[in-house]
Amino acid sequence: MKIKTVKIQNFRGYKDETVIDFDDLTVIVGKNDIGKSTIFEALDIFFENRKIDANDRCIYASAKEYPTITVIFKDLPSKLVLDSTVETSLQDEFLVNATNDLEIKKTYASKVKTQIACQHFKEKNLKDLLLLKIEDLKQRAIDLTVDKTKYNAKISSDIRKAIREHPGIKLDTIETLLDVDQEGLKNIWDKILQYLPLYALFQADRKNDEKDTEVQNPLKFAAEQALKKYQGVLNRIKERVEKQVSEIADLTIDKLKEMNEDVAEKLKPQFDKELKWADLFKPTLSSDDVPMNKRGSGVRRLILINFFRAEAERKKTKNNNPNVIYAIEEPETSQHPDWQKKLIEALVSLSKNDNTQVLVSTHSPALSRLVPINSIRYIQKDKSKKVTIDVGSEKNLEDIANTLGVLPDIPKAIEKLKVILCLEGPNDIIFFQNLLKLFGLDIENNEKVISIFLGGATLEQWVKNNYLKKLNLPEIHIYDSDVAKYAASIAAVNGRGGKNYGTQTIMYEIENYIHPDLIGGLYKVTDIFFDTSTPNWIDTWKIKDVPKELSVFLKALKAAGQTHIRGESPEAIKPTLAYKGSPLLTKKHIEDLKADKEVESWVSKIQDCFL
Repeated sequence: MKIKTVKIQNFRGYKDETVIDFDDLTVIVGKNDIGKSTIFEALDIFFENRKIDANDRCIYASAKEYPTITVIFKDLPSKLVLDSTVETSLQDEFLVNATNDLEIKKTYASKVKTQIACQHFKEKNLKDLLLLKIEDLKQRAIDLTVDKTKYNAKISSDIRKAIREHPGIKLDTIETLLDVDQEGLKNIWDKILQYLPLYALFQADRKNDEKDTEVQNPLKFAAEQALKKYQGVLNRIKERVEKQVSEIADLTIDKLKEMNEDVAEKLKPQFDKELKWADLFKPTLSSDDVPMNKRGSGVRRLILINFFRAEAERKKTKNNNPNVIYAIEEPETSQHPDWQKKLIEALVSLSKNDNTQVLVSTHSPALSRLVPINSIRYIQKDKSKKVTIDVGSEKNLEDIANTLGVLPDIPKAIEKLKVILCLEGPNDIIFFQNLLKLFGLDIENNEKVISIFLGGATLEQWVKNNYLKKLNLPEIHIYDSDVAKYAASIAAVNGRGGKNYGTQTIMYEIENYIHPDLIGGLYKVTDIFFDTSTPNWIDTWKIKDVPKELSVFLKALKAAGQTHIRGESPEAIKPTLAYKGSPLLTKKHIEDLKADKEVESWVSKIQDCFL
């Protein structure tokens, strides 16, 4: 299960019911103290089943208006066991809402009341079925003259199903709140809890100390697991040490008897029954003999975030949670801009895992402009202090940009700028920096050219497109050839005239400009991904979906035992080829790919704008 929607009411600054929709990646943006952390902490209270503090009640709520937190889950399991060992489903038991999702509402009065909001039955013979014990269910079936051959009398879910399907029974439903503390629902609720995701919150103001308990847990757990593995060896060491010590002790006692037999008789060697091996191991991290708590705050926080991820993954495995939700407040804190970029790229990649959701709060323009527009949730307050949360779209991008101060990275010497190189994504910029340098053009350091990426419907795309048009500079657009619709955009650029120029690559994607002979070294494998000894190999290579096919190749090698392979998904392969592969390219590689004339034409178009 994953979170689809959260509703908050009468909780801190959220007086009216506020609805927040969630995606696999959700980035909550807004000014300081506007309620970003409140959303994450509300979820933490919900999942941890904690009570709230008196100060958590909204100050504008009346005495009878209690805080409520409602979470709607999507991607429900198609089958689950609610009683006995027989599979059923939440849909079959009519425990889903009008959109076939699981909706759980918690009300925080003197004690926490948990309810399932669902489309349940009006019919009196049906609306209490989940509350009945099996003997009462059997009696209900008898009273309704349900055919006994239609159900197994030992299985509650089977009896309920037979009753619902009995001729004459009306399955009309109405929106209902089922209290999970009711007799009969308790057991079902306990089973549902096993299918809920694990929620892991990393707060912005937590300590940056690797001796923090949460930091120690993953390393301590690893040490404990290792000790269990070698318990037999450790027991044998203990026995040998005790035997040797006993021999010395016995000799000592024998000598003592010669002087004082009474004292000697009372002595014997004693050993602890169980040695606390774990106390001998107090793992920490250090680099160049520098303890981690002496490193910079940015390094400590970056490591701490990944300790947090490791601990969440451990808990997920231990508790057998099917999914995990990472909620990370302000990941940019104490991070260099380059690390901010790498961190958000890692979180975006993480959110693409089937069993993972990533929630991030930020007021950093650097992070906000790197994510898809529709992943953004924009929090604002009107004059009456009412909070609204909108999904990022073309309609509110200007407001978001103004709120965060998102501006493109224009060089200080703007008067020297002559041309804008427009590429698809951040990986492409790294590729082109290394690729064009082989042909005498250093776009990374040349003040006459600025490189921006426009792909993926990002916030940066909107900001930079609309802002840079005011500079009245020629634009060079180079896109991959894998997307047919890009042809229209290229035609539009060329239609502007002047020195504006657009083209699509001859190769399928920019990753095809990595020579196949470099692949083995990048991933430390001796198996050949692509054979360049065959005639006309370039014709095959140029149209190959390299990230996708390389992913299949690497996963097969990993399954066969090459466990050192990491980052084998297509999403991970792309940045690897950009950041690690493109610096290895030589001009000879590009000539071998028969792409040198194409690259020279790009260089020529860019340099022509310098004149």
